[in-house]
Amino acid sequence: MSPLLPAWFTLLAAAAVFSVMLSLGLLLGREQIAAALQRRMVIGAILFAVVIPVPALAVLFVKLLGLKGPVAAGIVLMAISPGAPVALRRAIDVGGHARFAPALHLAIVMLAVVTVPTSVLILDLIFQKDFAVSPLVIARQVFFAQLLPLGIGAAVRAFLPAAAAWLEPRLARFANFLLLVFLFACIYALWPLLAGIGWVPAVAGVVLTVCALSVGAAFAGRDADARPAAAVAAAMRNPGLALVIATVNRFPSSVTAAVFGYAIGAAVVVTVFVAWWGRARRAGERGRERP
Repeated sequence: MSPLLPAWFTLLAAAAVFSVMLSLGLLLGREQIAAALQRRMVIGAILFAVVIPVPALAVLFVKLLGLKGPVAAGIVLMAISPGAPVALRRAIDVGGHARFAPALHLAIVMLAVVTVPTSVLILDLIFQKDFAVSPLVIARQVFFAQLLPLGIGAAVRAFLPAAAAWLEPRLARFANFLLLVFLFACIYALWPLLAGIGWVPAVAGVVLTVCALSVGAAFAGRDADARPAAAVAAAMRNPGLALVIATVNRFPSSVTAAVFGYAIGAAVVVTVFVAWWGRARRAGERGRERP
């Protein structure tokens, strides 16, 4: 998190993310690895969708609208930062294959160690700015925010499966509560900055997230089980990674506001998508049950 944010805000964000990833780690087992091996081509296609078309659309959006300064920086930083911690939970909630979605998320966050610094170098050339971030910095953020709690949860599942089965739904409810608290904390702590930066980042989050949902679903091809997870994985970007890049490059606080503005717009779209897809799935199941 950015040092420009208050300490309590950073601690709340860390607790919420750690709880989410720990609860998801309790779902990880050997079946996830088997599911990934069975869908190697699909995972490869979705990874391409996450890394190439979505950031390209954001750069095009910024260029076409002539956006500059903190607004443009926040939008582009979010677009190149994949693997949001809550993406896996949202993918499972929307009906994403419970065995496939975790493998896809792990592939995305591990690949981010390479793709994010590479994307920063490309942006440096496009916008002619002196941006930089090392793979080590990205790896450290990914490890402590996501891989460590996932690994702890997976270890509990492997050695104490009964405890993991009992703990997971309870921890998931607690994590969802912390996320809700964090959302209100974002509005409270960042409202002056969000008001000052305007609505453009939020609108960009809405527009680009709708596009990313379509891109992710399209790259899943005919694999219906993978399609919802692919859509959510492509749409949800990681504000934690975006803020790491902003901090390393000493961007102003207005960039932090633009990042969270985008994140709020994206969260609204994904929430609507999850509700719509879940309703459509339940309607389809009821239709199949009728004689």
